[in-house]
Amino acid sequence: MKKKLSQYIFYLLAGFSYIRISTFHNKTLSTDISKLVPEEEQGSSQKGKKLTVFLNRTGFGLALWQAIVPYPHRFVLTAALIFPLIVLVVLFINRKSISLELGDKKNPAKQQSLFVALAVSSMVMALRATIDYDLLVFSDCLVAWAVVFVVLIVIMTWIENGSTVRLSPFSTKGLGIVFFVLIYSYGGTIVANCLYDKAEPEIYHTRVLRKHMTGGRSYRFYFVLDKWGPRTKPEDVAIPGSLYRKTQPGDSIDVYVKKGTLGIPWYFVW
Repeated sequence: MKKKLSQYIFYLLAGFSYIRISTFHNKTLSTDISKLVPEEEQGSSQKGKKLTVFLNRTGFGLALWQAIVPYPHRFVLTAALIFPLIVLVVLFINRKSISLELGDKKNPAKQQSLFVALAVSSMVMALRATIDYDLLVFSDCLVAWAVVFVVLIVIMTWIENGSTVRLSPFSTKGLGIVFFVLIYSYGGTIVANCLYDKAEPEIYHTRVLRKHMTGGRSYRFYFVLDKWGPRTKPEDVAIPGSLYRKTQPGDSIDVYVKKGTLGIPWYFVW
């Protein structure tokens, strides 16, 4: 139930954020930068515009790749983990001409914005982390998540302090940065903990009590497993479609528990 609830929350955030970010994306890229800066600065501004367009589109492409065909899985999630860090480096190097400011028709951005490049792929990575990995105890990730969150907030504040456009922490723009850091720090923590975990798993034997699936265009498959290891009562577990089709209620099944690269135990069924 907790797993499903977290998925629904992320899907709700994703839908709302996609609409907001898409609107900002279109308006930001359509802003005529030549009206906002002196002539002598237009050359560097045009270079900045090309760079931001490229990175923003790359962010969208990476998000679609993760959402639609996340294969090869390890490569896609590694790219999603690294890409925002590359964007932050670009933002730091070009902080005088590029920022995270989001503009609209009434208040056009004074600089080209990389917010879309940061937010969209990070949002989908957080969704993938929620869907693809099951933590043994969710609260175990809170300390690592908080540490990554604080470090990123410090880095973002440092970068923005060197920008010509200052963002108030309580403005829509400032809250947008907090949103990015929140989802990236969560998704990055889970992906880094589970994707690169090479430790030998601890194996628990249990049985399938029943199975069911949810969704419309895209189905999610679940087993209700009998109690096993630290689980003292039956619960839903998300599983691959191939396993769903070949396993019937009453069949025995194994649960693999791993320690996690960051010390956050997680598990999967196979």
